[in-house]
Amino acid sequence: MLNKILAIALASSLVTPVFAADSPFYIGGQISNTTLKESAAGFSDDFDFTVLSAIAGYQFTPFFATELRLGKGVSGESFQDIGYSEKLDVSQQTAVLMKGSVPITDAFSLYGVAGYAASKFTYKERDGNFYYSDSETVDGLTWGVGAGVKFTQNLSATVEYLQMPSEKFNDDGFGYKLKSHNLSLGVIYQF
Repeated sequence: MLNKILAIALASSLVTPVFAADSPFYIGGQISNTTLKESAAGFSDDFDFTVLSAIAGYQFTPFFATELRLGKGVSGESFQDIGYSEKLDVSQQTAVLMKGSVPITDAFSLYGVAGYAASKFTYKERDGNFYYSDSETVDGLTWGVGAGVKFTQNLSATVEYLQMPSEKFNDDGFGYKLKSHNLSLGVIYQF
């Protein structure tokens, strides 16, 4: 009986009209699966990372907002063998985005984002007494699409695909390209 009441309450909260929040400011967080593709002449390889990001935004109208995102990698790629280790991480991920939304219902909307983003990837290698580290920052224009569901007047959840910038590097005659994208789940609280 209690499960039926909870199910009815949850269903009614999803179909009940949701009115605009009192303030245009919102905050939130995202967990993202960042995939990095490194390609060079004759080979390519994919690496996966988990990134946690904080979001701060301002809703100008129901259809337009701006966002600032600051993220940090919490899980990367690593390899260990006797006396040898290497690790590849996302040390920082930032974005400044414009967000255009199209409400489909009172509780569901689709949106697109575009702006500037940067990801800093770090590589560390240790072999006995030998230690090497390097980092590359990939920055530039970014774009993405997503969907949002409002659970209450102030609380919503999002799912999003974000195409991060790509960049070509030339390191002592060795050329390679880095390209990445994010698939994210987020929670937004509007004041």
